[in-house]
Amino acid sequence: PPARAEYLLGRGLQHLLAGQRARAVPLFRQALTEKLPEERRLACYFYLTRALALEDQPDEALQVANQAAAEFPDAPRLQAQPGWVQYYAKRYEEAERSYQALLARFDDQPAPVVRDSLRDARLVLSNICVQRNQLAQAEEWLEQVLDEFPEDPGALNDLGYLWADQGKYLNRAYEMTSRAVAGEPDNVAYRDSFGWARYRMGRLSEAIQELEKAVAGEDPDGVILDHLGDAYLQAERKTEAVAAWRRAAAAFAKEGNQDQARATQQKIERCEK
Repeated sequence: PPARAEYLLGRGLQHLLAGQRARAVPLFRQALTEKLPEERRLACYFYLTRALALEDQPDEALQVANQAAAEFPDAPRLQAQPGWVQYYAKRYEEAERSYQALLARFDDQPAPVVRDSLRDARLVLSNICVQRNQLAQAEEWLEQVLDEFPEDPGALNDLGYLWADQGKYLNRAYEMTSRAVAGEPDNVAYRDSFGWARYRMGRLSEAIQELEKAVAGEDPDGVILDHLGDAYLQAERKTEAVAAWRRAAAAFAKEGNQDQARATQQKIERCEK
């Protein structure tokens, strides 16, 4: 039976990593009916929750997450999963309450696994504040992360981007986003932030260079393409700006983000007049 449980868990993880979430879910469920060591059972709950959420089954994912949290009350990684499911499903008020409760319960514990889970919670809370346009509070959550983890690339990137996008603390935003890129040079979101900070500083040729690197891969993000179009326009390269914005509008439409698609289309129309 232990070998069977490990086989089911391993096969489920293979499917999950391959993006075959519907095939992973029944394997994880079956593994949980077998005898698994506590650490492996915890992992299985984690993977099953993620697979269900990514498969657009948030209610079932939340049910599993709550079941896991009840079974492992002292495991912060599983205690955080209900909040993550709610956040992924864009149930921001519920997610905020869940993460706030997580912080209140575990924030006085020094264990590294606890601190890592709470760091992730603060990053998510910052993103929720950005969605609500509560930028000062979003910055506060990121500053708390950096107080404890000063080299965290995600917090460096997110705070640097927020500052650059608002046109404030530009030198610090530039320095922070450059550190994020140095830590993860293949992360296109970090490179976009680095390029955007340069754009806000008026260093257009450098901005374009970074943003072009960020969109060089397959299926680039609409926001990065939109930023590249803005940089091209400021550099008086209108034809390239329109081309970048057309790609951005198509990417936004594909993502179902109609508001941003319309806003980008309006840029194209203004530029072509």
